[in-house]
Amino acid sequence: MEQVQDAVAATDEKGRAVVWAPSVPVRSPRTERGMVSAEWAVGIVAAVAIAGVLLAVVTSGAVKAALLGIVLKVLSTFLKFAH
Repeated sequence: MEQVQDAVAATDEKGRAVVWAPSVPVRSPRTERGMVSAEWAVGIVAAVAIAGVLLAVVTSGAVKAALLGIVLKVLSTFLKFAH
């Protein structure tokens, strides 16, 4: 990244005036090309890993029994109100 030393005035592609304040970092639009794709890939891999761990935990015997107990308790509570 370059540092802009003094206020710089220029025009963009459409002829509009563009002014940068002193010491504002400026980067070229092509310097980090492809970084967004790499960040998405890492995020997707992390999400899949977390989903796999959660799936393993939820399908384990103790957790499965606890969740089933909670669901049955909620259903029995609603069935009492239905009558």
